[in-house]
Amino acid sequence: MGAAARAAEPIAGTQESVFNLSLESPRPENPEFWQRFDFAFDDNANDIFSDALDPLNAVRWNMDAPGRDFSDKFRARASLGARHAFAKSIEYGSREAAVELPLPLWFENHQGWFADLVRGSVGDVEEEAISPLNISYGGVAESWWKTLATRGTEFGIRPLSTSPYAFVSHAFSDGEQTLLLMNLRYYYERFSDHRIELAMSIPIAYGVAMNFGSSYQFGAHDHERCAVKFIKEFRGGGVAHLGFEVKGHPRLIAGISFGW
Repeated sequence: MGAAARAAEPIAGTQESVFNLSLESPRPENPEFWQRFDFAFDDNANDIFSDALDPLNAVRWNMDAPGRDFSDKFRARASLGARHAFAKSIEYGSREAAVELPLPLWFENHQGWFADLVRGSVGDVEEEAISPLNISYGGVAESWWKTLATRGTEFGIRPLSTSPYAFVSHAFSDGEQTLLLMNLRYYYERFSDHRIELAMSIPIAYGVAMNFGSSYQFGAHDHERCAVKFIKEFRGGGVAHLGFEVKGHPRLIAGISFGW
């Protein structure tokens, strides 16, 4: 909280006072690790928990476990999703705070592409939420597309992931207008299978975006899948969503969700 007051020089026996009040707490110029973690945790937690508890997840759970299995396990899956979201928020906050430690900052000041590789591999946590074949809505993934539109190009390696991969993301634009957002991943599995995942987001008029995702595995076990999503975000916080998979396991999810 900050306050300021100024008294102007008297003019014709009158005095003017200006008082400004701000409820925003400014971020310190050189915050400590826990302060950086606090800011990063706050930035990520809302989207992560929204994804975990989004009403559209109930539709997907019902498709995966119809009948009694769905009614019996609904609460368990919701609780598991909340616990996973909390752990993921801590992980993302820690990694983004670690990017600003002295060693990564030294690399950024003295190196070029290598510093970008380190920052993209440790940070860029929202990129991990990109799931090309997930036909439900993902707030964290949409946040990554918005971040990418302002950065241009990001790349990195995820060696500690359960399925290690390398990625490169790029924003194609014409002046200030974003034309296409792309995320490409390469997986090397079991020394015999190679997998490529491509995700694209294309902004359309009136706040509508079309997301396209495909996965192609070649090697000992060839496999190809493809999914398309249409997303409309409302200014009041609601989302209209239509997603369908056109190859592999054809299915469709549509719905409108609002937060309050």
